[in-house]
Amino acid sequence: MTEIQEQKIAHFFRVLDRNDNGILEEGDFTMVSDGLSDEMGHGKNSAARLSLKVKSYDLFLQILKDMGKHEASLTMEEWVEFFEKNVLLKSNNYIHQTSDYLFSLFDQDENGYINRKEYMDMFHAYGLYKANSAKAFDLIDLDGDEQISRQELIKAFVEFFQSSDPEAAGNWIFGHWNESV
Repeated sequence: MTEIQEQKIAHFFRVLDRNDNGILEEGDFTMVSDGLSDEMGHGKNSAARLSLKVKSYDLFLQILKDMGKHEASLTMEEWVEFFEKNVLLKSNNYIHQTSDYLFSLFDQDENGYINRKEYMDMFHAYGLYKANSAKAFDLIDLDGDEQISRQELIKAFVEFFQSSDPEAAGNWIFGHWNESV
């Protein structure tokens, strides 16, 4: 793992660690689904809010399962080690699964694309700098059609995890990887 890859993986951990306590746990994923629901105007007891909460919780459970964890929390060290051994060094579908999950979470109108508003809502839900969302969207929208396709998101995730190029467009998927969250 290169130093840049390690920094990007640590950035991804900090993005997911919504309460900033250095541990990924259920509440971090609930905070994202609640934030996204608030952005989209879903009522407190709406089916849409519950659906987002279930999707977020499913991601957390899948991460724990993939890591072979028996307790419902994980540290930055466990996260980096998992990515080094199981994502970066082996040919597998983990990057595609992660991008598919996030695509389904943020394609709220389920039209097969993430539009600019949906992407900006994602930035807000993860507590990222909204000022970076427009640049990130433009870099990931490779064909300039004002929407991000599933394939464009997958390409961005592959670049984010596998590229050591500090200028790769995919590095912007969660804002700039070298900025604090």
